[in-house]
Amino acid sequence: MNIIQKQADDFVKYHMNDHDEYKEFIDKVRSQLWEYKKTSYKIEFVEYIISKAKIAFDDHLPKCTSKNNCAVNKYYENTLFFLQEELEELESELNPEDFSRDEKTSLNQTLQKIVEDLNTIKLGQQITYDDVKDEFEELKDLYYLNKKNWVQLFTGKLSEMVAGGVISETISKDLALIIKNSYKELISSNI
Repeated sequence: MNIIQKQADDFVKYHMNDHDEYKEFIDKVRSQLWEYKKTSYKIEFVEYIISKAKIAFDDHLPKCTSKNNCAVNKYYENTLFFLQEELEELESELNPEDFSRDEKTSLNQTLQKIVEDLNTIKLGQQITYDDVKDEFEELKDLYYLNKKNWVQLFTGKLSEMVAGGVISETISKDLALIIKNSYKELISSNI
């Protein structure tokens, strides 16, 4: 969990109350967004709040006794609607050097494919596989960085794993083949 997600988590704990008016919560979110200067930070904040609201709504639905006339359902439906609108507006303001939602999804799929491919070649290298998987999971929380900084961090992590012996020569050759197919797309499409 990165710093923005921690702040969003605290915000949800203190401000999201499904017994209040959704308008009050949306106003608090919009007010909090003024604290962030970069659009990518605002997007990260709103995305995390949306995920928390969806979880809370999904937790409520099975227990709901009046699905068609429930104040809690209305709260979450309206909250999610307006948060989604806020997110779309913020994404329209996003700088080209920052990650869009589609780019994040694409990168997540690429990183997941690399991890899955590593899983098939791990051959007794569970520690190596777990280390690489953990490093890639950490990268998924850092999309609030701009593309250039994220790619530099990605490259540094790979170099560090090879230099530190986390990835053996055999694994590094296999990883190089995987990355050759996926990594070029990461670098060329994100700088």
